[in-house]
Amino acid sequence: MKFRVTFPTWNRCLMNLAGRPGIGGFTGMLLLLALTLGWGRAAEVGQDLRLTFRSPVDGSHQPYRLYVPSSYRSERAIPLVIALHGSDGNENSFFDDEAHYPAKDGLKQAAEKFGVLAACPTGRGNTNYRGPGENSVLCVLEDVRRRFRLDDDRIYLTGHSMGGTGSADLAFHHPGLFAAVAPLAAARSIRWLAANAGHTPFWWIGGEKDQDIYKIGVAVGVARMQRLGCPVQFTELTGESHYGVARDFTPVIAWLTRHQRIAHPKSFTFEVDTLLHPRAYWITVDALTMPGKIGRVKAHATTARDARLEVENLDGVSMWPDPAVFDVGQAIDISVGGQRIFSGRVAETQEVAMKHGRTGWEAKLQPRRPVSLTAYRTHPVAFAPESMNLSGTEARLGNWIADAMRAATGTDVALYNHRVVPPDQPLPAGPVDIVDLLQCSLPGDQDLVMLELSGRDLLEILDANIPAGEARGGLAANLLVQISGARYAFNRRLPPGNRIVSSSLEPGRVYSVVVEGQVVERETMRLAGRYKKLKYRTTDTPFTVALYGHAARSKELRAREEGRVEEIK
Repeated sequence: MKFRVTFPTWNRCLMNLAGRPGIGGFTGMLLLLALTLGWGRAAEVGQDLRLTFRSPVDGSHQPYRLYVPSSYRSERAIPLVIALHGSDGNENSFFDDEAHYPAKDGLKQAAEKFGVLAACPTGRGNTNYRGPGENSVLCVLEDVRRRFRLDDDRIYLTGHSMGGTGSADLAFHHPGLFAAVAPLAAARSIRWLAANAGHTPFWWIGGEKDQDIYKIGVAVGVARMQRLGCPVQFTELTGESHYGVARDFTPVIAWLTRHQRIAHPKSFTFEVDTLLHPRAYWITVDALTMPGKIGRVKAHATTARDARLEVENLDGVSMWPDPAVFDVGQAIDISVGGQRIFSGRVAETQEVAMKHGRTGWEAKLQPRRPVSLTAYRTHPVAFAPESMNLSGTEARLGNWIADAMRAATGTDVALYNHRVVPPDQPLPAGPVDIVDLLQCSLPGDQDLVMLELSGRDLLEILDANIPAGEARGGLAANLLVQISGARYAFNRRLPPGNRIVSSSLEPGRVYSVVVEGQVVERETMRLAGRYKKLKYRTTDTPFTVALYGHAARSKELRAREEGRVEEIK
């Protein structure tokens, strides 16, 4: 659909002309007819629009919905609220799904009341708005900006369930893009990037009767945001369950629109998990010392001519002298870790690139590099000689993922099983981009956890995850636990509890074991009666960061089928 915005003032011009003395007869009749037929009226304004954009992910035309309030005038910049749907929804959910999101007090009604645009992208499946899902949101923002005059200081983000998690993930990874964020019934809170919300207000909203997994997942992030002094609040709605928190958008939009973006802070902390999202305000992270660990920079403009940086786990960082913060007409001093490494004038078109080498930090001037929000697969991290997937009894990609988890934690054993639909998200042959690693770790991301289990415990857990029926299209096989640090063979025709016929695990030995956080929080892997009974330690390593670190260190993604998981028929 081709969309065109006409000037609403044209209607007023026609009305003035039609009523002006001396304008009559045939001319006046034409003008009145134009008003009657709606000539010059922006027919799209005040309407619910179905629009598309061309995706850089695969060239497809991706849909989104947009509500334009009747108060819109093209001569005035207008705020935008982006609302992200849940895992079972699509771009139409907030507009058409009356069962879960009634129109009364719904998103469109709130957008009309507060005079804001409301855009609903598609999440492109169960992505938690990472990878192609994130790209969809940013492309919608770019597309709406082309069509309308947006108020860049009043762009807001909200979402429900998967969309709640996604709104937090996007805002943490893009500090300074959104003026305020309201995650509704989010499942996770991306606590390792909480410092990035130092200048972005968050209002987390949950339901009293929602499942504990949603409460636990949000609580850890909210607690860290509070410790760091971020502008955050949490509300638990009495008597409401998972969908109840998203039935009334009026207070949500009212709260969002009270805020304006802080675009030029003089001090901030920027936390980085991968180099996919390297920029915040006037800082760009160029290199991590140890990929697989969180990098951090604390940036302070102590005066308009002095910048001081404190860094952790960073070997490269660049600074652009934001003219709203620094006096670009004068020399600027830059210190890293208390050591002055640069002094001189920096033009608005330049940045200072700082690199840590054998003799310490060095700095040089270079042209300022643009960062595109919508470019896709532009961050290669390793090379895969062959494509790998999660199909089969022993999945080569499953082996590689389990190896990455064990390498990140130093445990004896890693367990991983893939319950995502579709079950087989391949890792392509050739250059492997960071977004490819996000794809193979869907649907979400949270910290790895460590346990101590006996060999007997492990054998019982492995047995409990063996499907009784034959594998169909690889799905049943993918429910099998993939393993690193051990091997096992099974016969699915034997009775439950007796299906493991051989294993390298010693029943009486105690092993250190790593699993995804979802395993202990929502039993995504059957635990043979141990759910909510296991003692575990949450690591400081998110799942995706473990994959990224393993890929960056090895440079080549290769995993063999070596009999780790074998079916005896």
